[in-house]
Amino acid sequence: MSRIDFYTKVADPQAFACLLAVKVLQKKERLLICLDNERELEVFSNRLWSFGDTRFVPHCRLGAPEQYDTPIWLTHDLPDSLQHHPVMLNLARELPASLERFDRILEIVGRDEVSLDTARERFKVYRLRGYAIEHHDMSNK
Repeated sequence: MSRIDFYTKVADPQAFACLLAVKVLQKKERLLICLDNERELEVFSNRLWSFGDTRFVPHCRLGAPEQYDTPIWLTHDLPDSLQHHPVMLNLARELPASLERFDRILEIVGRDEVSLDTARERFKVYRLRGYAIEHHDMSNK
């Protein structure tokens, strides 16, 4: 059964997503980051390549030739053929299908009402499906 981690009231969700990617990388786990479309994937990829003054976060597109040598994969189209994966960071507006293939799902919630409303709906879906849910209030961080 997957564990869901909600990080709520995040001031800058994109920057926080980069920080979470680094944390997962430091734990030597694979991370799949789901985005809505090609444009968002490109923008987020650029953020990862330029994260920090002296480092980058190694990543590639899901399905790239180097994917098995790269710890972080980006996609806007989650294929049904993807089997088990340790960690998924959901930056997409919709919930991906087949959530059970992930050990852990990370959700980042901004401070605006739209983000909070979306998170409430997702929380309900996860709870109805019986997932273990952890909440992390990031308002003071």
